[in-house]
Amino acid sequence: MKSLLDCPSVWVVDDDEDDQLIIQSAFGDGDLSVKVLLLNDGTELLPKLDECAELPRLILLDVNMPRKNGFETLKELRSTPKFVDLPVIMLTTSTDKNDRERSLSLGATHFLTKPLTYQQLKALTQELSQQWQLT
Repeated sequence: MKSLLDCPSVWVVDDDEDDQLIIQSAFGDGDLSVKVLLLNDGTELLPKLDECAELPRLILLDVNMPRKNGFETLKELRSTPKFVDLPVIMLTTSTDKNDRERSLSLGATHFLTKPLTYQQLKALTQELSQQWQLT
């Protein structure tokens, strides 16, 4: 079993490897670096959560992914009692109002559009770190 210190605080579920690494880097660039676990889609997330001794403090979930997209993953998460209160932020390139409404109706904690620049992303990750006490 991992100790609390070894358990990543943020899990990023995104099929785009570049986005994964940029988000991870932005969390690592903060004053207090945040441990991040990278997963490729919802089919990886749910089994990993079941194995985890300590749940993450925050999940960043992309909407558009192959195999199991963000909506399907979120619906499954929210239908599992032990994951009902797990904070899940949909972080996506989508600016579609319908995607936002669907995410929130399925139980997303927030819906955010991915920032366009690394500086904006870094500011966002610092804000999330403070808001969700990730360090």
